[in-house]
Amino acid sequence: MPVYKYQAINKEGIIVKGEIEAFNLEEFLNYLSREGLIPLKYRTKISFVEDYFKRIKRKDLAEFCHNLAFLISAGVPIVSALQDLKDTIVNPLLKRKTEKIIVEIFKGNPLSEAFKAAKIFPPIVISLVKIGEETGRLDKTLEEASKHLYRIEEIVSQTKRAMIYPIFVILSISGALLFWLIYVLPKILNIFKQMQIKLPLLTVILIKFVETFQKYYYIFLITPVLLIFSLILLYKLPKTQAKIEKVLLNLPFIGFVKRSSFLAFFFEYFSLLLASGIEILRSFDIMHESLNTQLPKQIVLRIKNQVLAGFLMSEALKKEKIFSPFDIRLVSVGEQTGKLPEQMKILSEHYFNKVQNLIQTISKVLEPAIIAIAGIIFLIIVIALIGPIYELVSQLGKM
Repeated sequence: MPVYKYQAINKEGIIVKGEIEAFNLEEFLNYLSREGLIPLKYRTKISFVEDYFKRIKRKDLAEFCHNLAFLISAGVPIVSALQDLKDTIVNPLLKRKTEKIIVEIFKGNPLSEAFKAAKIFPPIVISLVKIGEETGRLDKTLEEASKHLYRIEEIVSQTKRAMIYPIFVILSISGALLFWLIYVLPKILNIFKQMQIKLPLLTVILIKFVETFQKYYYIFLITPVLLIFSLILLYKLPKTQAKIEKVLLNLPFIGFVKRSSFLAFFFEYFSLLLASGIEILRSFDIMHESLNTQLPKQIVLRIKNQVLAGFLMSEALKKEKIFSPFDIRLVSVGEQTGKLPEQMKILSEHYFNKVQNLIQTISKVLEPAIIAIAGIIFLIIVIALIGPIYELVSQLGKM
């Protein structure tokens, strides 16, 4: 869809600038007319490249929904509320998308359809807005959508923080080891080679390794980069992504983080959707659309098929290894008591707290282990360096 960038004069005689998505020139000029703007100049521009780099953060969408809910609850008409919000938005892409939403409403579309046309909101938000329109509780469902987006943002950011620390420590230690291999050890070991002494086996091995590293350093440096790049490329492909995710789930630390994050996300979605009155099969569809990776999509689809076949949700969960007996027990109790959304909320809180606790204890758990591994590596290097010195001192003592 074309994006029109314009300069115009408003009712107060002030020159304003802006951007608007419109199907054609007529729609663009109609928008300016409704806003009371007299165009001075305009041009169309290619937006997809800019849109790729200028992302709208989930936190910005959450704030947008919260502010819109507040204005609607105060009795402000939807179009006026959106126009007020547009003037306060800093993100240029979100500002343009807000103008797009206003245009869609002027065309006679409901807010849910306008949100869908903007292509920035996840399916769950659009579904909640649609329910709000049908029940007359639009302000309440928008606020629920806002809380959900904030919650998901927190889960995602907590997961990223859990992964950043060990990666940073491993990279730091790798950098220190490279410095030794490139600058320190070659000079020291060269001195040992010039000495007329018998070198210990560990020192000989270290010399051979350093010489090999210096000779084929590009292989040592490029191989890990190519390996990581290949894994990322394979992870992007739908056919191999699920297999890689299964491997990651079985890893000691990464698997725990990914499992807890997915389950927090899964139960958070279902508690909100079911509490909002969306029937369970539609909830599966919405969640399937919202997930970004293949393995969770496959899990959700398999559970949905089991429910379609007549099984209870708790029975369907038993067939997926990712769910624990604790999860299944709480879901089963929720089904029996008619309080499934509440039980889902408890499970969401449980796994969210697990990720939070992991963030708080990660340094205490991983730091000693990583330091111990680094210590062993450098201890071997030190022993290999001390051996020749001890041998030289022994020979001098005999003289």
